[in-house]
Amino acid sequence: MKWKVCGMRDLDNIQEVAKAKPDFMGFIWAEASPRYVGEDYIIPQEVLGETIAVGVFVDRSVASILALSKQAGFKWVQLHGEEGDEEVIALQKAGIKVIKAISVSDKWDLQGLSDLPDFYLFDTKKGKQTGGTGQRFDWNILEAYTLDKPFILAGGLSKENLEEAMELSKKYPIHALDFNSKIEVKAGLKDVQVVREISKRLAEK
Repeated sequence: MKWKVCGMRDLDNIQEVAKAKPDFMGFIWAEASPRYVGEDYIIPQEVLGETIAVGVFVDRSVASILALSKQAGFKWVQLHGEEGDEEVIALQKAGIKVIKAISVSDKWDLQGLSDLPDFYLFDTKKGKQTGGTGQRFDWNILEAYTLDKPFILAGGLSKENLEEAMELSKKYPIHALDFNSKIEVKAGLKDVQVVREISKRLAEK
C-alpha cells in the first residue's frame, strides 16, 4: 500500500517526514488553504529521496501550473477544482502526471468519470471547501466506482482508522492512502511520531 502526506511546507518537518519514506508528498498552491506554500516556494528535492513531490492546485491555469512545475520542481499535480479533460490532456502532454480530486458525498459523485486522469483522489465533500476537511466520507459509496483505474483515498485518514482503510484495498483498487490534517500538530506541520507509526504499520502489511 502506497501512501501520501499532503500539506507540507516547513523544511525541518519535511526532512523528518521524508525519513519515513512516504511514496508521495503534497505541496499546496491554493491561497485559501492554511497550508499554502506561496508562489515563490521551491520544493527541497534534496531531502525527499525517492518520495514524489505533488503540486496541489484549485482551478489554476495550465500555463501557471507548468510555470510553477519548472520553478518549484514537481512532475505530478493534484487538481481540486473544476478542471476538465482539456486541462488534464494539456498537462499530460507536457509530461505531468495528473491526479484529479473528486469531492464525495454520495454515489452520484462517482458516476460518469472520465478515464483520462492518471489517478483519481476521492476526498470528503463539505460545502464549497476543496480538500482538507479532516472528515471521512462513507466508504460504502466506493461501491459506485466502476473504473479499473486505481485511486487514492483521502478524507480524515488517521492512525486510528488506518487498519480499516487498508482493509478496503481488498475490495477496491486503492493505489495510495492520503494523510493530511488528522496527523498534524497544526496546519502544515505533521506529527512526526504519528507519521513514523503509520509508515511502520503500512510496511508490515
